Amino acid sequence: MIEGQTAPLDIARRILKIKTLRQLKLDGFPNSAYLILDRWALNSPDLLRAWEAKEDHDLLDRLEQQMTLEARTLNSDAAGEMSRRGMSDWEILEQLGVDTELRTIE
Repeated sequence: MIEGQTAPLDIARRILKIKTLRQLKLDGFPNSAYLILDRWALNSPDLLRAWEAKEDHDLLDRLEQQMTLEARTLNSDAAGEMSRRGMSDWEILEQLGVDTELRTIE
């Protein structure tokens, strides 16, 4: 169980290899990517490990896709209106039909 606030990557750090965490830093992924990884680590730790083990950059490519999708959605006019009404980013993504979970490897 996680109580209180966590810093970005606090949860993912418990799941991912140091090599992967270093690559994230080297590639210059933004804070939003770290939050996605934390979400995936919390909700699907075994699946996150499987993605990490698959091939060198599959996880990072998947992360880039998710980050782009969420950013594009959250920067839309519809999301802006929802945000002004007090909705959280997660609520906005859910309302606009964005799947925020890590899914099985194809």
